[in-house]
Formats: sequence, structure tokens, C-alpha cells
Amino acid sequence: MSSCIRAIALAVSALALTCCSNGSVTLAPAGAGAPPAQQLQPLIAPASVFPTATRSAPTGIVGTMVTDTVVLANGTTVGALYDTASAVWTRLAMPSTSSTALYGPAITTAGFRVVGSYQLSGSQSNHGFVYDSGTNAFTTMDPPAVFCAPHQCNQTIVHSNYGATSFKAVGNCDSIKGAGPGPGVYPATGHAFLYDSATNSFTKIDMARALSTTAYGIWIDGAEVAVAGGFADSLGSHAYVRGLTSGTIVKFDYPGAFVTHFEGITGAGGAGNYNVIGDFLAKSSSASPTGFFLPIRNWLAGTPILIGSSLSANSVFQRTVIGITIDGTTQTGYITTIPGS
Repeated sequence: MSSCIRAIALAVSALALTCCSNGSVTLAPAGAGAPPAQQLQPLIAPASVFPTATRSAPTGIVGTMVTDTVVLANGTTVGALYDTASAVWTRLAMPSTSSTALYGPAITTAGFRVVGSYQLSGSQSNHGFVYDSGTNAFTTMDPPAVFCAPHQCNQTIVHSNYGATSFKAVGNCDSIKGAGPGPGVYPATGHAFLYDSATNSFTKIDMARALSTTAYGIWIDGAEVAVAGGFADSLGSHAYVRGLTSGTIVKFDYPGAFVTHFEGITGAGGAGNYNVIGDFLAKSSSASPTGFFLPIRNWLAGTPILIGSSLSANSVFQRTVIGITIDGTTQTGYITTIPGS
């Protein structure tokens, strides 16, 4: 399952653990999402490079570089890089693994860096990794087991990274029993983490009093490290942007939704100013998510812009968004640019 859909499933699972609450969720300003859905351009990994591909999911974007995870006919996955300037696709997979999923790229002084997850043959566990094109090296990136105690951290995904030389990365470590989330799995115990390459250290960055926390995007302006994702508590499932340095937090619930989640973040003019993208599940809709774009200025959420229904918005750079459309069991990659400045 795609990363964004997995985040929503985990949020719903976490909500199922809460007792009935008399609290209410504060919604975004009225009139949100009034603009029409955006025009989408297909973004599909070609059979000439991936001859057994059944579908692909764009997962990250920075500059002209897009990361993608391609599902093959045998059910395994392989990573892909796409250059929007040259329209060239490149296969990228971690050696000696059965599946590789790519996420959040960063431009470096020596080329590029991507993060993601991998599986070993015969295992359903996911391990995080980072790949540096300058050294052509894959390095496993799993947080300490204590982050998931008393359960095992068997599902680690590194979602995004930032930095031209040394870098910081964010991701999730979860305890999932079997193929979950769903019946027969551990209680939702998703934890968010920050990795700092300068100190080779992990920090748990769960939201206070949350049942589950995700960290999907990171952006750094000077000393401010901003992280975007979602969390579930006794009142529902919410999106957030959090300044780890300043301690400032923007919480956001899409009007009429019972699940809201931010999938990516990009800078928009200095600390406290960002463009974020996310998904929500409406209380009256089917299980398919709706994607949206949200400007945040001076740590205040603006009016969201709908990207479209039955789709996820997976990543954003400036105002260019990538993601997948969902038609039943069919998922198709797309790219679009949100009008404005």
C-alpha cells in the first residue's frame, strides 16, 4: 500500500482505540477548498525501463527530481528516479533486497540523496535506508528498538531528508503484527523520529498525548527545523506542522473531515512560511482520500486549495505537487502545479 494510504489507515486504526469523547475538533475556516480541482498530468513509469511494472506511485519531489516506487508483477517493488527536465527514468534498488521503496529526495553538493525503506526476501518487515549518489552507497537507517517498546520496531520508513552535506531526515517506526493495519495487528503504535547525520543520532518526535504520530516532510530555514505529518488523539486524527527549534505548532483539520494528514512541506519565504500538501477523509465519503494544498504564512494556516477527490497528494516543491489518483484498485501517478505565487 502507498505511504499516504498507510498513514490514513494507521490513523483510523488509532482512532478505533479511543473511547467515546465529548470533545470536538476545531475545523479550518469556512469556505476552504472552494477553488475547482486542479488539472493533473499523468506521471507513469514506462514499460521500457520497468517491463513488468503494474503501477507506480510518485512519492517525493525537489527541483526537477521525482522519486517513485514501482510495483512489479510479482508483487515486489523497486525504486525509480524521474527527471522532469530530461524526461529520463532511472531504476534504483538496494542490493540484496526483495523490495525497495523510494521517498523524499534532496539535492547535495555531490549529486543527490534519497531515503526510503526495503524488505528482505521472506520478510514482511520494513527497514529504513538512505542512499547517497556521491558515494553510491546505501545505508540502513533503523531507529533504536526502545522507540517501539514493548513491541518490536518492524516497520521503519524514512520519508524525507534535507541538507546539502550533513542532513536531517524524518520517518516512522511502527509495531505491526502481520500485514496490517487491521484486525489481528498490534494497537496503533506509530512513532515519529528525526535523524541527524552530524551526530548519527535519532530523536523521537511524537506529538504530546498522541496515540500515534507520523513525520512525512522536513524543511529547514536557518536554525528552524519544520516537520509535517499527522497525529491521532482522543478527539480525532489531525495534520500538523511543528517547528522543532521554536516549539511552534500548527494543527489543522480539513472542514468536514474525520482524518486529515500532511504528506509534504516546502519553504515559502523563511521560517514559519510553508506550502504543505495533504489528504483527508470526509465523514460522509467513501474510503478514498481527497488531496489538498495549504499555504502557511507566519505560522498561520491559510485557505486550502483542493487538488482533487479520489487521490492522494504525496509531495510538494514550491507549488508543484505529485501523487496518485485512485480508481478502485487502480492507482496512477500524476504531477500538477498549483496556480498562484
